[in-house]
Amino acid sequence: MTIRPATIEDVEALARIVRSSYDHLPRDHVPYEMPLYHPEHHAHAMEDAATRWALLCEDGWPAGVAMWRMLPGLAHLHMLFVDAAYQGRGYGVRLLRYHQQDARHEQPGIRLYTLHCLRDSYWAMRFYRHQGYTLYEAGDEGRVPDLVLWMDACRRHDNGWPLRDDKCLWYKRAGRA
Repeated sequence: MTIRPATIEDVEALARIVRSSYDHLPRDHVPYEMPLYHPEHHAHAMEDAATRWALLCEDGWPAGVAMWRMLPGLAHLHMLFVDAAYQGRGYGVRLLRYHQQDARHEQPGIRLYTLHCLRDSYWAMRFYRHQGYTLYEAGDEGRVPDLVLWMDACRRHDNGWPLRDDKCLWYKRAGRA
């Protein structure tokens, strides 16, 4: 098993991994159509200089992907998917740790990791909780001031805040690897 930066040449594999990651789930938990299902989405996203991409390969075959955006003091995980045929082998944990280590290497003073998760994704919610993430509740920014920086960055750069009704925010202080 290896993890390497994903490149534009990998966009077909990235889309395949995302689609496949839902294979073992009940149909009512599978989004009918998402931009992430298509290589063009990933090619466009790779144009953003603030994004970082990791591709996990098993015997040379792309089996998992993670993508995150670096912000001053923060790293926001936008996606983490493992091909259904490779789930249950710890590859999600390895990709998550790779993301955190890479972000810490790039920004030694990083303070916070964040991510969004669909509220109906009970398996993902359990995974992130097990990995030390905290589910955001209104008022947490009073205890974790870096959440305010993240919220402000979202307002300036994308549509991540305020949260949509179907999404939740998870966060983890960077000092806890």
